[in-house]
Amino acid sequence: MSSAKQSRLSGALSLMAAQAVVLVLGYTTHIWVARALGLASYGIYGIVLSIQTILGLFLTLGVPMAISRFVAQDNQHAQSILRQGLRIQITFAVIVASLTALFSPLLAQMLGDPSLTNLIRFVALVLLLQSGYPIYVQFFSGLHRFNRQAVLTSLYAIAKLAGALSLIYFWGVYGAFAGFAVGGIFAAIIGWAWTRRVGGSSPRKLSLNSFLSFAGTYVLILFGLQLLISLDLFMVKAILKDDVQAGYYNSAVTLSRITYMLLQSLTFIILPSVSALTRPGADHDQAAAFIKDTIRYLIALIVPGVALAAVTSKSLIQLFFPQTFTPASTPLSILMVGVGALGFFLLLANIVAGAGKSKVGLLITILLLIISATLGPILIPQYGIIGAAWQTTITGLVGLAILGAYTFRTFRIPIPIMSIFNIVVATAVITFIANLMRITPLLLPLLYIILFALYAFILLILKEITPDDRTRFAGIHPALRWLAPKP
Repeated sequence: MSSAKQSRLSGALSLMAAQAVVLVLGYTTHIWVARALGLASYGIYGIVLSIQTILGLFLTLGVPMAISRFVAQDNQHAQSILRQGLRIQITFAVIVASLTALFSPLLAQMLGDPSLTNLIRFVALVLLLQSGYPIYVQFFSGLHRFNRQAVLTSLYAIAKLAGALSLIYFWGVYGAFAGFAVGGIFAAIIGWAWTRRVGGSSPRKLSLNSFLSFAGTYVLILFGLQLLISLDLFMVKAILKDDVQAGYYNSAVTLSRITYMLLQSLTFIILPSVSALTRPGADHDQAAAFIKDTIRYLIALIVPGVALAAVTSKSLIQLFFPQTFTPASTPLSILMVGVGALGFFLLLANIVAGAGKSKVGLLITILLLIISATLGPILIPQYGIIGAAWQTTITGLVGLAILGAYTFRTFRIPIPIMSIFNIVVATAVITFIANLMRITPLLLPLLYIILFALYAFILLILKEITPDDRTRFAGIHPALRWLAPKP
């Protein structure tokens, strides 16, 4: 295995590609459950999957992300940090799984469906069995071995899909969840084999308080955000008491999270990078420049993606789900904006967490949960699933505004007004064209590719894509050398 670290930009692309594999294979399971088991069962699958995802954050992004941060700051003791992190992770996994099983009747009762109790208990076992592989994934992140991290993530997704599709016909919804355990066990074995001799082996005793303080605060932020993007679905189930409406809304929620999940892969680059750049004695100007460029790239990536998905929501629904799911298109248009805002919020939270200010992100996340919990009972009874979509969208935009203002002020970064103007202009052009086009859902991916190429061309004309940007992208791979500006 090569000992060279990978550049952040090429690493970001590798991880986004891996996350795309995870999403495509994950959505294959969603589509299979919807088609094989029906609308009502799909609604139940989505609700319990949200519970699993929220609880799983304690095991996938708590201790693992702390390992990433500590390894990024101290490669010489990487193996020692890994071993200690594994012991902590096993302890937490047993606790989380036990508490999930213990409180499964209460969770089912809160959702207004006691029949979910046994399924939630089964998910507790799945959480335990898939808790090992995230440690190895984030260990590679801390070492900046992003390609290896991407491959391990993709192998997990492939094994998970194979397990789910094999078992769904024997166990129904239980089989779909069993696929997560299959993927987790397989990826953990591969991760163990790949990491045995990687990183410095000098012994180091971790400061448990400092390790757990970061892991605890960080995972609470992600727990809060995952709860935030699931709270509307839970409230639809609890308030409307209609599995069909929950099925419609779950399809909109599922597709709206594509942006969020793709952006989540960038946290594996941003957090260890900011941690390394802001360690004691590091150059503040270098850290500020990295954060400034990161924010500009994020705006350029998120705004057109969200806008295109919003204006093509009907075709997007029909691309993934049967014709009967079309009523989900209107809430999907609204949700794309809200979940896109929360995805941006997530990345800003990783920037401030990497700089040692994770408590700020946590406090704002708590505020957003209060706002969302207040809006839901007001909007859902009156407007149904459309009200639930507005619940999340209003909350997401408020959070992005608050954390964005804090980030720019704290790191003394000027607001990129001209960049925002150029990006909005280019986005307006491609969304106008998308709104005029009437194509079949199967051609939608091709339309996205063409419009994103046009978007990049417009940014180039507007000089938003600078020579420095072109040089960075040309350095990703020899095949992209033609992108570099002429001397």
